[in-house]
Amino acid sequence: DVLFAAAIAALAWVPFWFGSERSVAWGINAVVFASLVIIYEISLLWRGRDHAIALRHVGISAVCLSIVAAWCLVQASTEMPAGLENPIWQLARETLGSNIAGSISVNRDATLVALLRLVTAASAFWLLLQLCREGTRARILVKALAVIGLAYATYAIVAFFALPQTILWFSKVHYLDSVTSTFVNRNTYATYAAIGLVCALASMTSEFAKAFADEDERRLPALVAALFGPAGLWLAVAAVIATALVLTGSRGGAAAALSGVAAGAMIFALRGRKRRVMRLIGASILAVVLLGAILISFGELLAARLSQQGGQAADRIAAYELTLQSIADRPWLGFGYGTFEQTFPMYRDERLGVMRVWDRAHSTYLEVVQGLGVIGSFVFVLGVGILVWRCFLAAVKRRRSLTAPLAASAASVAVLLHAFVDFSLQSQAVALTWIALVGAGVAQSWSSRIATAT
Repeated sequence: DVLFAAAIAALAWVPFWFGSERSVAWGINAVVFASLVIIYEISLLWRGRDHAIALRHVGISAVCLSIVAAWCLVQASTEMPAGLENPIWQLARETLGSNIAGSISVNRDATLVALLRLVTAASAFWLLLQLCREGTRARILVKALAVIGLAYATYAIVAFFALPQTILWFSKVHYLDSVTSTFVNRNTYATYAAIGLVCALASMTSEFAKAFADEDERRLPALVAALFGPAGLWLAVAAVIATALVLTGSRGGAAAALSGVAAGAMIFALRGRKRRVMRLIGASILAVVLLGAILISFGELLAARLSQQGGQAADRIAAYELTLQSIADRPWLGFGYGTFEQTFPMYRDERLGVMRVWDRAHSTYLEVVQGLGVIGSFVFVLGVGILVWRCFLAAVKRRRSLTAPLAASAASVAVLLHAFVDFSLQSQAVALTWIALVGAGVAQSWSSRIATAT
């Protein structure tokens, strides 16, 4: 319980320092989550206990992660044959007249830092996977993430109207006309808000499900009681988060959030029985009315953003084409995980001008393929995809303990769709929060009657 509380506190901290998009935050997060995992493992040894979920139950994903981690180390190694190293190292030797050690990665330090971030995410997943095998903890985690999302959304709205030129106690340089909460980038905050939104709606769904569990003649009073009680509370939380999300003006973030909410509703409908479909219809009508009210009140900025055409889209397309060109040059070995910022200048052309800095591809998938190569990125996506698929199956098939798999599935749709057109998933605030939620969803994908400790 102490470790679980510490894990929630760590997840509450992660968005605080500019969405953990600073190297100092990366180091703190690595130490915190790795330390919690080490303490958990020591506690098991001390008490002579087994893991709540044995490694073999997530064996394929664990093997995939191990392969990716090993490949990152190979990319950063200076012991590779000359034929495998990136040609930039030979150019550096010729230019500087020095026998510089080469590697597959064009920047070994960047690759090792990216690996550290990956291991941090794996630590968060493993910790919440173990701690959320107990259904009560899994539900608490979902509610805690909704409350954390509410806190950052409340700050975002207050700061937007009262202190629009600040982030925390610093001057705000970018997106002065948009809500960004404690984040620098509005798109990244929009994706983070989407996770909190689906957690709030999943908690609301759970409360409504309890109300509908009563006998037919008591359902209406129970529904009204839920609406003006716990379910209504979570609906209010969702409304605040949705308001902050709309005020970001992020087109991709809003679309991803709507996709996540729609996916959650569809998953709930797929669970079968007619009465569940009626619940879905009622909940959908309520959600549409709520969203409509928010858009009417605060949707001017988003509408303006949606009407924008031309330049920015053309830049994105050009960046995608150049990134694909770089992938075609080294499809199997890649340029080194996490090295887009160092690689892209070698391919940048006049279409992107000279004023704007391109340190991200605005597509996480393209960056992963460019860094790891085709095979390495396939293994990476396969390992994560299996975990997300388990959450989807659990959300559809499990009769009980629905909240965590449902929230994890909806959040995965939002986060993974947005990753096609932006880099929000490369922010640790988004990545760690999302993967922790996936850990809880996977933990609840097995019935409590199944012994997962062995």
